[in-house]
Amino acid sequence: MTYEVTEDIYYQNFIQSKTNITDLTRLNYKRALKKFVLAIDTTLEKVVNECKNQQDRVIEKIISHGTDEEGNQIIEKQLIKFDVNSPDSSIKKYMDKFMEYCRQQGNSNSTINQNLMLINSFLKFYNITLPDMESLKKDPKKWYLLEKEDFKYILNDSPIIHASLIKFLQSSGMRISDALSLSIGDFMEATKDYHDFVDVNDFIDNAPQNMIGTWYFHPQKTMKFQVPCLTFNDPETSNLILQHLRKIKNEYIPYAKRKYDFDKTMLKSDALFGSQKSKYIEPLHPNPTGTQFWVKNKKLREWRILKIKEAIANGEISAEDYDKEVSKIPKFHAHACRKYFETIIAKNCGNLRICTLMEGHVSPIKTDSSYIKQDIEDVKEHYMAAIPDLSLENTDVKVYTSDVRREMEEKIANLESQNETLKSELGKMDDIMERLSKLEGKI
Repeated sequence: MTYEVTEDIYYQNFIQSKTNITDLTRLNYKRALKKFVLAIDTTLEKVVNECKNQQDRVIEKIISHGTDEEGNQIIEKQLIKFDVNSPDSSIKKYMDKFMEYCRQQGNSNSTINQNLMLINSFLKFYNITLPDMESLKKDPKKWYLLEKEDFKYILNDSPIIHASLIKFLQSSGMRISDALSLSIGDFMEATKDYHDFVDVNDFIDNAPQNMIGTWYFHPQKTMKFQVPCLTFNDPETSNLILQHLRKIKNEYIPYAKRKYDFDKTMLKSDALFGSQKSKYIEPLHPNPTGTQFWVKNKKLREWRILKIKEAIANGEISAEDYDKEVSKIPKFHAHACRKYFETIIAKNCGNLRICTLMEGHVSPIKTDSSYIKQDIEDVKEHYMAAIPDLSLENTDVKVYTSDVRREMEEKIANLESQNETLKSELGKMDDIMERLSKLEGKI
């Protein structure tokens, strides 16, 4: 029978003790401990029992202090606890084996450190003494940013569900855990400035193109600190999401009804980025989604290498620079989309408070959460300035500042006032014409 971490009683007791953790943290515990047992090839129950039995052992050590005046040997008995750093320490062997496994998998120091933190938390819960371990320093790697052409290539190579998710991550900067928690109803609410639909099917069929979504929420990663995030998604993203939803409604549902006699009704509670496995009701699962991203990263690297070789063949770059150019190829994953967003926002917005608000980071000024309330339209103006850089096609976005918007509102108010005056004058003219008509009849 295949061993499942989540079915281990020691895992279950540990998770049940964590009453205030988020779903994301619970998922991270599961991943780290699953990786741990895979590396050491045993179960959590066996690890805990074996290490506890070993660490509870007490060794009697006899120490000689020479002889007394009568020549009798002076002996002292000491009870010494088991040393977890000794060569025969089970916990040390397990941890060393896990470290070696991570190295073979090519994990970065930051990834290993994150896993160790979660595993150590589990072991400490069962009073397992941990061995001394060398602290791993942060990897000194240079970050190479994805480019528009990279996103175009990836989206062209992706089904509509993944294309809409990737574009959403790239244009909103949301973490993937937050994006996968969204529903169709959330998208309807985020775009309510552009429509007044309350029915899901009406919205999917008739929602306008080029909507900008407005998202205000507390990210799961910083939920316990109540860090706010106010971000947006660009028109291209909304168009892709609508295309995805219309494909479910107009293609998948009729097909499922014919093939499986499954009569599905789309609801606001359905996941915005739903999995076909769950009939688009539940969201895409992070693990297979991460695998898909890994495949796309591999394809992107192959495509970029092919472009480098073509550039060498065309004499655009030297063959000697091949290795250097290959080393600059950016990696594609969910956080790379967020990194792209943060870079573009920083480029187009000089206000650090607004940048951190859109990124969902802790404000640089501690009192901001109490005293600073950013106007949504003000933040949106900064976002709209970044849309040309976030959009993958040439996009001409008219950015209306607060002053321009107020001026336009005043003009509209004046025109409405003039219109009311004209209506009143026309009413008077109608009265005069009616009187003249009556007078004409008498004559």
